[in-house]
Amino acid sequence: MTTRAVRGEAQPSALTARGPAITGSVTVRAATPADLDTVCELRLALVREHRANPLYSQLRPDAPILARRHFAAQLRSSDEVIFLAEHEGRAVGILRCVQVAGIPLVFPALHGYISSVYVVPEARRCGVLRQLFGEALAWCRSRGLTEIRLHNAVENQAANAAWESLGFETAEYLRVLHIT
Repeated sequence: MTTRAVRGEAQPSALTARGPAITGSVTVRAATPADLDTVCELRLALVREHRANPLYSQLRPDAPILARRHFAAQLRSSDEVIFLAEHEGRAVGILRCVQVAGIPLVFPALHGYISSVYVVPEARRCGVLRQLFGEALAWCRSRGLTEIRLHNAVENQAANAAWESLGFETAEYLRVLHIT
């Protein structure tokens, strides 16, 4: 059972709700500080789902507490936005987009960076990612950005296919060496 930790207390999660794939409209909006619980829940669900990945395999016991502090700062930042996708009043997806500086020797000087993308299992393959990405693309364009980058888990074939269908190409590989 998925649980949500708020101030260290385990609570039943809205993410435990299962059912058929969603039908009907999904709305996407920028998250606000009032959405902190939902942002934490979705972002921790992403990490837990990918715990077989070496980057996410060692979730800290205090992660829910750290998440609140970290994500609250992101929600207040003027250089990033967190989008929430909602269906019938329930959050079904999240995407974070940040304006970051590029490598100083090549153009562009600034680019968008997408991270922390998660769609609840029953809302996958229903267009939620495409809607979240559309809002991120519009946000980047409104800032004059001409490029968007992202990393995704190499073993996640569905994500690889989804990002390719949205026009992304592989530009580099992120490698990890655990030092013992």
